[in-house]
Amino acid sequence: MKWDLPEEPPNLEIPTLGGKYLWADIYLLDDWRIQKNILSEHFRLLDDKDKRRAWGNYDHCLQKLEIFKHKLGLKFPNKHIFLILHGLGRHRSSMAKLTDNLREKGLAAYSLNYPSTFQPVESHGNDLEHLLNGLDGVTEVSFIGHSLGGLVARILLSRKNSWRNKITARYLITIGTPNNGARIADMMSGLKLFHTIAGPSGQDVRPYRVQDLPAPDIPTLVIAGGRGTKTGFNPLLGEDNDGIVTVDETKIDGMKDFKRVKVIHTTIMDHPETLQAILDFIA
Repeated sequence: MKWDLPEEPPNLEIPTLGGKYLWADIYLLDDWRIQKNILSEHFRLLDDKDKRRAWGNYDHCLQKLEIFKHKLGLKFPNKHIFLILHGLGRHRSSMAKLTDNLREKGLAAYSLNYPSTFQPVESHGNDLEHLLNGLDGVTEVSFIGHSLGGLVARILLSRKNSWRNKITARYLITIGTPNNGARIADMMSGLKLFHTIAGPSGQDVRPYRVQDLPAPDIPTLVIAGGRGTKTGFNPLLGEDNDGIVTVDETKIDGMKDFKRVKVIHTTIMDHPETLQAILDFIA
């Protein structure tokens, strides 16, 4: 479904009403962002308070952002930024605690939104690539991905991307990411409910879909959840795990550092040991 829009649609500058699962961030300028709606294919410009400042087609939103950029002096506070990617079935607010903690340490951290259950991983990578190509005033970028978010970053890094001609990819940090695929996705692949809830990306985390993904070409920290026992948090997986992803499934050949945290998959990004491991790695 694609909307036919007037050249400059009328706009009420009001806070958004939600719908975070349907929007992909495709342009970022500090805390302002342009998002694409996965269903209607229209765009909106959000300010740093999540208030909609314009909507319509992409060019219209970009032109409005340029006006605000010059009027308000919008720019990134640092030339090195951290892009934070949430997991499957979540949205950027789920990474707010991690983002805020990094900002308190003086880092330019930005939690991105992508419609994780509506597109395959390759399409999420396309949207992220578009965002990176549009970055202004940034010379270095690092990626922090929880679960599926780590695979989105790895897909992007596996390509010969034009943005890498002007921006250096510095670090990759994956948190509870099934870097070798998740066997639990294989176990559930025959269930129609799983297909309905998880969407195309739910199939993209199966081991046979991930096995040919090359190892990252930048320093990588892998953080896994587990209990340090043979059964982990989920005995059905038969080895140490965070309830969804096993510890071994998170590991990447050539990773520079590894950390296991005693916590379940859905909250591992908020654990104090996770934050400390990130800070130690990038120090």
